[in-house]
Amino acid sequence: MFRKIAEGDVFATTKECATSGPRTAVLADGTIACSFMINTCGGANDFVPMIAYSKDGGLTWSEAKAIWPELEGKKSFFASIRPAGDGKVSIAGQIFNIDEPGEAFWSDEVGGMKENQVAFSLSDDGYNFPIPTCVDLPFYGSAEQAGGMLVDKDGSLTMIYSPYPTIEQRGEVDTKCMVKMTSRDGGVTFDGQKFAQVDCDALYAESWITRLTNGRLYVSTWQTASTEASNQYLISDDDGKTFKGPFAQPFRGQSTGISPWDDGTVLIAYNQRKESPAGVWLAMEKPDENGVNLMENEPIWEAASTNKGAGDNDFTGWTDFSFGEPHVTPLADGTLLVTLWYQQDDKKGIRYVQLRRE
Repeated sequence: MFRKIAEGDVFATTKECATSGPRTAVLADGTIACSFMINTCGGANDFVPMIAYSKDGGLTWSEAKAIWPELEGKKSFFASIRPAGDGKVSIAGQIFNIDEPGEAFWSDEVGGMKENQVAFSLSDDGYNFPIPTCVDLPFYGSAEQAGGMLVDKDGSLTMIYSPYPTIEQRGEVDTKCMVKMTSRDGGVTFDGQKFAQVDCDALYAESWITRLTNGRLYVSTWQTASTEASNQYLISDDDGKTFKGPFAQPFRGQSTGISPWDDGTVLIAYNQRKESPAGVWLAMEKPDENGVNLMENEPIWEAASTNKGAGDNDFTGWTDFSFGEPHVTPLADGTLLVTLWYQQDDKKGIRYVQLRRE
């Protein structure tokens, strides 16, 4: 079981804005970095990536600052920080041009996004990040890229994204798959590969890829095409050439943020808006050829309310949610740090929960 040992704010504000996408990474000097986004409201195409730091194991945090203030008003970047296997730190995600102030990146009418690219930045120390490199998508569509970038020990770069219909509708979009983009030359070129192809209606969301300590590649995702679908996972034993799955997880939820842990295990933080108690749950698995081998699956943060107003508890009401996008990071002392965004009454921001497995 997981025992909560601390809880508090990474960032909190009463200003009119929305917060999203908190992710954490432990830097080489032991400092914890937390990236997240601020935008004017849910759905607005003006994401500003922010970063805050903790030097005491996540208990107190520095004042958050914009990572690239020179991009504000020009580019809208939903970006996720991740530690790299080669000692660097990456920030990567989906990036949009800002054509008009106040525009939306999402359209309910077409059920899709403004055309975009993926982008990444590699830092040697986790404090100084070069201007992001933008990369065109290998197939027509918009990229829903919430899980950042996997950087292996050999320096190879891997991003996965879910293809979404575009607001511009300039072509057909294959949404019945995910796309893996890999670079072995430091990000100069990327190849694109479709995987997780299915025959039924599909729209993958908030997909992550990580490498487990036993070398397997593990992908976590969920389906927004069906409110009845379980969370899903895929496994690759041949370095991403092929993937087995998608397979149903032994739990249902929305959104996932994953991290590898000891001895081939994986930690999965996810939202629970359908079952009680509503809030953030944390699962632990040890996947092998026989299945995921679920070891833990528990609530670790309870929400006062699932919605800010009267919205639906599914993807169609996503701008009304009062919490979301959890992520988990193992720390050097054996504890686990979970982050999420939340809004309660007039307060909003990024919350952390520190846990110990017993």
